[in-house]
This record gives sequence, structure tokens and C-alpha cells, in this order.
Amino acid sequence: MKIEVTRPWILLLIPILMFLTIYSSRKLKINKIRKIIISIIRNCIIIMLILSLADLSIIWRAKDITTIFLVDCSDSMEKNKKQCENFVENAIKTKSSRDSFGVMSFGDNALVDNFISKKSAFSGLETEPNGRYTNIENALMNSLSIIPNNTKKRIVLLTDGKENQGNSTKLVPTLKAQGVNLEVYKINNVKKDEVAVENLIVPKKIRVGQEFNVEVDIKSTVNTNSKITLFSGNTKKIDENVKITKGNNKFIFKDIADVGGFKTYKVNIEPSLDNEISNNEASTFTEIRDKARILVIKDKEDANEVIKMLEASNMNYDVVKAGGEPSTLKGLSKYKTIITCNVSAENLSEGFLNSLESYVKDLGGGFIAAGGENSFALGGYSKTSLEDVLPVYMDMRGKKEIPDMSMMLVIDRSGSMGGTKMELAKEAAARTVDFLRDRDEIGVLAFDDKQYWVVERQKAKDKKSIRNQIGTLRGGGGTSILPALSEAYNSLKESNAKIKHIILLTDGQGEGQGYDTLISDINKHHITVSTVSVGQDSDVGLLKYISEKAKGRFYYTDESTNIPRIFAKETFMVSRTYLNNKKFTPIVQNIHPIISGVYEEGFPPLLGYVGATPKNTAKVILKSNEDDPILTVWQYGLGKTAAWNSDISGKWSANFIGWNKNLKLWQNMINWTVENYNNESMIVNTNIDGNKGIVNLEDKRASEDLDVEMEIIGPSMKKIKSKLYPVRPQNFSGCFEMKETGAYIIKINELKNGGIVNSSTTGICMQYSPEYKIADENQELDRLVKQASGKFINKPSDVFKGKLKEIYAKRNITTILLIAALMLFVLDIALRRINLPYNKLQSKILKVKSKVKEIVPTKNSNNKIKNNVNKNVDKYNDEKEYVDNYNNDDNENQKNDKSDNDKKTNNKQTIDTSTLLRIKKRK
Repeated sequence: MKIEVTRPWILLLIPILMFLTIYSSRKLKINKIRKIIISIIRNCIIIMLILSLADLSIIWRAKDITTIFLVDCSDSMEKNKKQCENFVENAIKTKSSRDSFGVMSFGDNALVDNFISKKSAFSGLETEPNGRYTNIENALMNSLSIIPNNTKKRIVLLTDGKENQGNSTKLVPTLKAQGVNLEVYKINNVKKDEVAVENLIVPKKIRVGQEFNVEVDIKSTVNTNSKITLFSGNTKKIDENVKITKGNNKFIFKDIADVGGFKTYKVNIEPSLDNEISNNEASTFTEIRDKARILVIKDKEDANEVIKMLEASNMNYDVVKAGGEPSTLKGLSKYKTIITCNVSAENLSEGFLNSLESYVKDLGGGFIAAGGENSFALGGYSKTSLEDVLPVYMDMRGKKEIPDMSMMLVIDRSGSMGGTKMELAKEAAARTVDFLRDRDEIGVLAFDDKQYWVVERQKAKDKKSIRNQIGTLRGGGGTSILPALSEAYNSLKESNAKIKHIILLTDGQGEGQGYDTLISDINKHHITVSTVSVGQDSDVGLLKYISEKAKGRFYYTDESTNIPRIFAKETFMVSRTYLNNKKFTPIVQNIHPIISGVYEEGFPPLLGYVGATPKNTAKVILKSNEDDPILTVWQYGLGKTAAWNSDISGKWSANFIGWNKNLKLWQNMINWTVENYNNESMIVNTNIDGNKGIVNLEDKRASEDLDVEMEIIGPSMKKIKSKLYPVRPQNFSGCFEMKETGAYIIKINELKNGGIVNSSTTGICMQYSPEYKIADENQELDRLVKQASGKFINKPSDVFKGKLKEIYAKRNITTILLIAALMLFVLDIALRRINLPYNKLQSKILKVKSKVKEIVPTKNSNNKIKNNVNKNVDKYNDEKEYVDNYNNDDNENQKNDKSDNDKKTNNKQTIDTSTLLRIKKRK
């Protein structure tokens, strides 16, 4: 055992501080015993604190051994998992009782399967690390972190050596420094016939009309034939049969950039000889730069005027009918702005509605909604992404809020209404419930030759329960309209709602007469009735008659898919506040660039609009004479949107179409939504490091107080938000995790004081796992073993053989010393605070000391006894001489008094003898 001192020079303070402590304690006017105790404690505290500062450690030779089994569980080792488990199981049977072991599995990350223990228990590999990559460097780092420092160290690595993430040789100095014994059991997989796409390369940025190369790199272990298919987006560009030779193959194809935006390419190969299909595909993307391209979506012929203005403005545009618009974010990304012309939400594809919000908010796309009788609230925009991105709410709020409403749905459930018609009717009824407020009332009455209450009239609070009841509606029976209509009237006349409305839906024939009396009663109670005629077999004349007499609207459709849209529209129309067919002149509420060069001479009158409510942060540019918004704009995320609540077909805007400033107005509106923050000063580079996407930004105009954020949209449309951090002036870097294969669209925003000042869009593609690549012979594992002074092993019994490198265990006792010093410090305070009986203690100590002196004589006492003995001996000799002389002179007297003298002499001798004996004993 050794003691190590990191800072030995600090020990010189011990005698100095001890002297000062002892010297200062002499001046204390306290009991002597108390002074001594305090002095001792304080010196101990000083010694321990100085030893702590000197960084004292105890070192000894380690005897225990810890072994970590690192098992490669990447995709390339999937078929060898059982072999590895058997190897570990057989190896731990040969370990000694002093050996501890643990098991970790790894791929890109490392996970613990068996915690370190001396027990020989292993139940197999149960954890599932990310197998897309092989990261031996990370696995070694994790194993080192769990091995105790005070033991000998052994790492057993089971792998095929195909490291494609990290660099394990970088850890060689660490392995040597910690005395790790590295043993590698290399698994050699049998090579099979394999063909893989190595890379698909296109230029990152090109111009419209530019011809460019599409390069396909293919690697093969065999000569074979293959079919190559190249896709540009969803369009097949190449479909050829080619010969592939063993080794690297390169194929170059030509393409022309026809439209702007982000464009993806995908290649797929079908080799004749192949064993793994996961590596037969690759994808990439390019950004095709073009002039702003506009997408116009129309329902009927409402877009003619917009198309004329786009052509006059020399703008690039595409026109599609509702339902034929792009349904993915990639498809929408090639357009700078989207314009809908009196389009119902029912006719738009679900994919478009799902992608629209991200297109505007995240990609910075523009959106303009032009009104008409099939738009905004009347077009079913409420509670859809259309309402989310537009600057107006679809319902009327505030002063123009609609009074309480009671809605009765009378639905034909005869046999002819079965199947799809009935399902759409139920969907329409459910949507009507969603549009109603909690204080509104709803009732659903079904009829065939009789009438049945599906939902009795009630408040529309529990919408979920009402929808569930509507879902029970089933078809069957004949058609009898009059009794059902009468039942609905009887229920509504009892309602206290201000607005009472019935929607009658049927596809058949009802009673030909008997309605006049009922309709008269309906009118008396201020109830309105609208009718929906489905198909040619319905009684169109009767339904028209009922709607006209009951002051409602008549709808005819031969497509049952229109039923939900009609119900949604009618729900809003019933209040008569949404559809405003009246002449008025727009009023300027806010000056805005859109009306620059337009408003100075005033506006011509409009003939109608659809009512709406502006959102809190929106800006109303033009309003009606009733303060309803006509032209409203706002910024939604990165994009800009505008709501034109009048039409653009000429029904309401006839005066605008002939106005000489109308073109300027719409040019301003489109240009405002097209403008974005893209700036040529931003240079963005992306690359992939393992499962991380790396984004680097350089902006020479960037200021110091700039924040940079990025939003990533993955292949499954999942959004990821992250930050870019400054790495040097005007340079930023960040990363994000890529869990899916495919294209990622990256939007980078520069922010200052919370506002976006610059923005750029780019992308990156994640290919198949490198585990499926055809790898050349990898020497990295051999290099690791050689540099780390390790060895390759061939069987489980080799694991615990041989001597391990000596390890000296080390324990720093600084903490222990500090704790002891703290405890003594508390004791020092206690001795000073607590008044102990030190005087009594001192007297007892003195008594003990005197007794000790009696039992154990000192040197001085021994000399004193010796002197006393010598004096007594001299005295005895003098007395003896005197006695002898006396005896000689008085012999006669002694004879006469013989008996007396004998007695005296005997007594004297007895006394002298006893005295001598006592002296001798003392000596």
C-alpha cells in the first residue's frame, strides 16, 4: 500500500499552523485542562484540512477482475445473434469466483443487458439498440464508464468489424491509460452475391430549363444483369436493362428542369443475382429555381378573371379543378401562392387540406381565398385548415353574433336511401352538429312510412353523444313526408329560439297534397324550411313548393357526395347574416401596400359578400358599410394569406372587373403573398453524420444579436424544431435526429427581437442503413487490436485465460478527511459552548497522578530513599559501637544484671534488626 500526495508542498503548512495554534491557545484565560483539549482538537482540524488540500490518496494493487462482453447487434449481425449468445454463455462458465462480468449490446447506441455481477447468470440479449449503424467507439466508451476503477479491466468485443459510425481507434490512448485488456472475437460473415445502390447524385440547385446529369452509382460483388428505374417525383423517367460488372458501376442519365420548386428523384434496381433488397433503392432531391408560380383552384368557371389577370401580369400559373390539386407538401412547395376561387371545402382533397397549414406556416407559401356562395362559412371552411390559415373566422362574432338557433333535420330513411346515401346523410347531420354552438338546439327525425326520433330536440352541448345517436340511423321502409314534417313542426313551435329552421332531405315521392295548412302554421310560428332533393326519382316539384312557401331554399343534387356540403352551407345560411346580396362601396379601414396606387380615387361598388369575423391580429384593409371585412390580410407563420370576401367571377364584382385599377389591386395582392424572406446572403450546407442531419449556415449580413432556428418536416410530415448555434462570427451550426429514410425539408429562420428577418429553405435525404452497404475489407478492427495491445480469440475458453495487466487501485481520502475535520470542528464548538466541570476533572487527574508517583517512583524519589538508608546505616553503626564499648566497660554490671541486660540487649537488637529490614525493603 502506498500514499500519494498530489501537492506535497502544502504539508509545510502543518508545523507553522500548529505552532500558531499552540501559541495562541496559551493566551486563553480558561481552565488548563480545557485549554489542552481545545488545542489538541484544533491542531487535528488543521492537520486534516492541510492533508485534504494536499490531495491525499491511498494506492494498492487491485486483485478483482471485471469483464465486459460487448456484443454487436447491428443489422449486419442480426443472423449471428444466437452465436454471440452461446459464446457469452459458454465463456462465463469458465470464469473464477473473483471475476465479475457484465454484458452490453450495441449498434449505434449501447445498452446494458447484464449488470456487473459475480453471479454466472446470463439469459440472452434482450435489449434492442439502434441497429442501423455500428458504433464501436461509442460502445467502448460506454463499457469503460461502467467498469469500476479499482479492478482489473477486460473488454471482450464480439463483432464483424463493420464500423460505419465513429472511430474506435481514437480510444486507444484511453484504453491503454486505464490498463484495459482488449479481446476480440471476430465473426466472419459468408460473402454472397450482392448488388447495391451506392449513391444517387443530382445538382443541389438548378434553373428551370437547365439540362443536368442524374448519376447512379452501383456496387456489385458479382457480374449480373439488372433493371434500373428512375423516378422524378412520381413520374417514371428511365426504365432500362443494364449489365452490371463486379465492382463499382456508374450510370449517367439526362433530365431537364421543367418546373420550379423542390424535386425528388428515386432510383430502384432489380438485379438478377442479389440477396438483400434493402440496399436496392436510393433517393435525393434538388431545388429548381424559377419565377414565382401560382396555383389557381376553381370549382366551376369562377377563375376566368383571375386567369386573365395572371396572363396580363406575365406570371407563371397552373389551373386545376377542385379535387385535382397537389395533396402533398412536396407537390405544393413548387408554388409560391395558391388562389381558391369560390371553392367549397367539400370538393378539396383531404391531402391538400392536411398539407395547407404546413405549406403556409412552415414553408412560407401564400394563400388567397376569393369568395362566393360556395366559400367561407357557406363553403364549409369552418373548423378546417382553411379557417386556420385565413385571417378571418367563418362565424359571426361580437355585435353581429347570430341569435339562438333551433335546427331540425328531417331525413328520409326509406329503402332507397340505404348504403352510401344514408352514410352521407349521417355525415351531413353530424357536421351540422359540429357547426352549432352549445346554446343552439338540434333535433334529428327520420322517416319512412312512419317517423322516428333519432335525436329529440335538445341543446347541442354533448356533441359526442348526439353524433353517436345519429350513427344509429338505418335505412328501410317507404316514404311518407307529411307526418314527419308535421312532427318536426310540433317540436319546433315549442322552442324559444329566435331562429327555427327545418332541413328536409329525401330521394323519393311523398304525399301529393295536404301541405298548405301545415305550411301556414309553420309560417305563423316563424319557422323556415329548406329542402334537399337527391336524385331524379325525388319529387322536385313538391320539394320546391315546400321550400318556397316556407321561405327556405331548395337544393337539388344527383350526387349524394354533395349532401354534407349542402347541410353545412344551409346551417350558416339560415341566419341570413352570412350571405349579403346588396350594393355597397368598400371603405378603407387600414392603409396597406396592397391598395397602394389603387385607393386614391376611391373604389367602385360591390354587389355582395360572405360575412365573416376578422381575427385579433389580422388587418382589415377594406370593409363593408356594416363593418364586415371585405379584404383582410395577416401573416401566418412564415406565410402570408388574404381573404377577399366578395367574389371574383363578376356576380358581385362586376363593377370591379371593368375598373381600370382592378388589375393593379390583384397584382399587389398576389405579389404581397409571394414576397418571402429568402435572401441570397444565406448559404446553407447540409450533410448526414450517422443518424444526425447536420446543418451549417453562413450569412455575411448576420448581426451578433441574431437567433437562428430551423423547422424540419420529415418524410412522414412530422415536424422537428431545433436551433442553430454560432460557431464563429456569421456562421451557425445545428443538428437534428433522422429516424426515417426519405427527404427532409428544412426551413431556416433568422430572428431578431422575436421577428423573422431572413429565411431560407433546403433539404436533405436519409438513405438506407450503411449496414446494408457492400463494404470493402475493413482493417480498422485489426488496427484497433494492434494499437491497443489486444488480441483476437477463437473460442469461449480463451476469454479468462492469461494474465491481465496490473492495475493499482486508488482511493482519494480528501472527502473522509474533510468530514473528520468537520466533526472535530463541531466538537470544538461544543466544548466551548458547554460548561463542563473542568475543575473537578483537574483535581481527579492530580490525584491519579500522585498515586501513579507512589506506585512508580521517580528518579529523585529513589535518590532520597538511598540517602535515608545510608543515614540509617551510619546511625546503626554508631549505636552498635557505643553498645560494644559499654558492654566492655561494665562487664560486671552486666553479669550482675545479666538477666536484665540480656533482656535489654535482645530488645535493642530486635529494634535494630527491624529497622534494618525496613530500610532494606525501601531500598
